[in-house]
Amino acid sequence: MESLRERSRLGEIIVNKLGSERDFDIVKIMEYNAKERCCGWCYALGPTMRCSKCLRAYCSRECQVKDWKTGCHKLWCGKSGEKCVDYEIRDAGEKGLGLFTLRDFERGEKILVERAVATKPDALGRPIDSSKLLESTTLMSATMALAPTESSSLTVKFVTNSAALSDDDVEDGGSGLFLNFSRVNHDCIGNADHYYVPDLKLMLLVAKCAIPAGTEVTFSYAGSASSTQRGMMLRARGFQCTCTACQDPAIASELDRALELDQKILSFGSFGNVGQAIRAGESLIKLHDKFHASDRLYSRVYYDLFQIAITKKSSVKLGSKYILQAYTHALRFYGREEDEEVKRLKRFVDSPSAHRNYRIMD
Repeated sequence: MESLRERSRLGEIIVNKLGSERDFDIVKIMEYNAKERCCGWCYALGPTMRCSKCLRAYCSRECQVKDWKTGCHKLWCGKSGEKCVDYEIRDAGEKGLGLFTLRDFERGEKILVERAVATKPDALGRPIDSSKLLESTTLMSATMALAPTESSSLTVKFVTNSAALSDDDVEDGGSGLFLNFSRVNHDCIGNADHYYVPDLKLMLLVAKCAIPAGTEVTFSYAGSASSTQRGMMLRARGFQCTCTACQDPAIASELDRALELDQKILSFGSFGNVGQAIRAGESLIKLHDKFHASDRLYSRVYYDLFQIAITKKSSVKLGSKYILQAYTHALRFYGREEDEEVKRLKRFVDSPSAHRNYRIMD
């Protein structure tokens, strides 16, 4: 018997209860239309209530209270987009459904903030935590409406639509399923970025640049990979990308150049070549400007330049400028002073000498 056994029967799905091999729940699957407005907590269609400030929709007072407390709506109310108010899910041609803006978004704005409805702790054989899906039939119905539409397997839905809960290329932070976020399609350049907040258990979708109303929101599924690696990763997931980077070799070459420069910054710095590291970083920033890179990427480059520049007394002042830039970009991206990365950078803005690299080459 599989650790997570699923089968469909007459519009129902049988799912293992969390941590059990023999205990099952039977969940009724109803017809679900992802394009329609839904409750911000349980995803029920046809909500009857709205938040007075941000117009977030709810089907009941109970759901509104749960979302305010547990879903962290209290933290992001009025600071992020809402479905069918600021963005919508609609047809995106051959890609199926996609997420489109209903108003202009500025760089750094939070397009959506969403909690996971199911998670998997790591890549090992442990079962998917689907306990939240069993809270209501609408949650499960919304999940089963995800691609591939011909599949009735929860596992297949999860594997196809889940997102990593860590941006660390080495450490596996697990994966999570987000019902609206999963509708965002791939583009090797994209106009948005995203990040997961572990302590709040939320996924945030952030505008990389100004996005006009009526524009499809996209991001790269392949992360920081070369054009060759991106192609392999996308083909493995069944994607045939037709974005400008995949159609124009010159653009693909520039993106590869950006990856190469990013690696050279720390490589030069580790050998004490501060000047070369700074030149590589400045060149990378120009490429980021050209391709409207995420504030998160800018912050990382400026932080790398900071920790190299402060190794020598002669460039400490320059390092102070870099760390201020790193902090500014991070604050715009993460959106709150309480974020751990923002707090870490602010510490070095206030006291560059607190960094372990401070003047180690003098």
